[in-house]
Amino acid sequence: MRSRLVKLAVVVAIFAMAVPTFAAVENVKVGGDIDVKMIYRDHIGFGNALDPMNFTYMGTRVYLAADLTDNVSAMIRLINERDFGSDYLRDIEGNLIVDLAYVKLADLLAPGFDLTVGRQEIQIGEGLVVGSRYRALDYIGADIGTLALDMGQQKAFDAIKVDYAFPGSDMTISAFKAKIIETYGLTGLGIPVGDVDLYGLSGKYDNGNFCLEPYFAYLRMADAEDVDLNLMTLGARAGLAPMENLKLKLELAKQFGSAELLGNKPDFKGWAGLLGGSFSFGGEIKPTLTAAYSYFSGQDSSTDINMWIPMFPSNVASRVGKIAYPTLFQAGDGFGRFFFDGTTGLQVINLGFGMNPAEKIGLGIDLFNLRALETAGGVSKSFGNEVDLSFTYAYTEDVTFGLDLGILFTGSNIEDNLGVDENPWQLIGSMKLAF
Repeated sequence: MRSRLVKLAVVVAIFAMAVPTFAAVENVKVGGDIDVKMIYRDHIGFGNALDPMNFTYMGTRVYLAADLTDNVSAMIRLINERDFGSDYLRDIEGNLIVDLAYVKLADLLAPGFDLTVGRQEIQIGEGLVVGSRYRALDYIGADIGTLALDMGQQKAFDAIKVDYAFPGSDMTISAFKAKIIETYGLTGLGIPVGDVDLYGLSGKYDNGNFCLEPYFAYLRMADAEDVDLNLMTLGARAGLAPMENLKLKLELAKQFGSAELLGNKPDFKGWAGLLGGSFSFGGEIKPTLTAAYSYFSGQDSSTDINMWIPMFPSNVASRVGKIAYPTLFQAGDGFGRFFFDGTTGLQVINLGFGMNPAEKIGLGIDLFNLRALETAGGVSKSFGNEVDLSFTYAYTEDVTFGLDLGILFTGSNIEDNLGVDENPWQLIGSMKLAF
């Protein structure tokens, strides 16, 4: 691994020196981070062959950012994610992946009008609808190289995005098109998959004390054999800071559109919402209370699709819990592993507390109560209660150590569906360097 990093550093250095040959460079910045997590997990798979899991994950990212003349900038970031000792072939072949690669043209047609083209991160609102190209379930296809799919750092979309900041105001509008799947027109071969595209439009007003962000997202798959998808989501996020130490947030999203599945044409009618806030007491130890409520509709007896269908959410673990995410909701909030058994929908109540008892030390606790909204007759709606504890120590400005302990006390729904009553838990020791 050391030799690979040395080679990568040499390549980046050569590229940085070569850039002035092709463009007038005003500023070049090289940086990155190394994130190491020693993970012990048990019952995450509810008794499958992978329990217990004991491995070490390492994510390595190196980036090169260049500011050129005429308001042109570029970003390239490479990433390697692996578990210690698991990638024998990749040690020979290498598995550096392009994580970010985009060009940004600022003030292109008018002051405040920006165009960004390439592999880039895009997030709308809290990441309830759009925030990461990969859900935990999708990382298998991303060649992530680790068993800790929920901890993957790859998020970017292959997209074209435009932003316009109104001069002299706090208002910005954005629009993008992202290519999710490219099939090159090779349809009609018995594979029910066509090109998949994601479109987004949002406006944002933020004056520091009040924020309002309405948005629209459209996920489309066409030209597939016996399958057609037009999933649209209309939503809005609002944030309010009535006091310096009090912050409130609200986000609502409603889905519509239709799908064609083997001759059936159901309509999408799901919806989701979250309400939360935080209050900081100030002082040297900075005690902070947080509370949140999240809701994702379930499927009733209707022939339409009334359950919430995740698009590309991010920050899922912050809403449902660090263990419930990889265990129950790999496809995203509210879309669990039991929906084929008549268990759908989700509501989560989250309470948290954090403090800094010393200058470099942080402590935190988060409690999650998770319940399904729709179940088959005689099946409990309780997914259970999760407790997450965290400890951080800032060794230097660049190096941080962490310790996370969590357990999901499973509810009766798990036993009713799977016939097991294990409580998934994990212990993670981490070290992160940013440079």
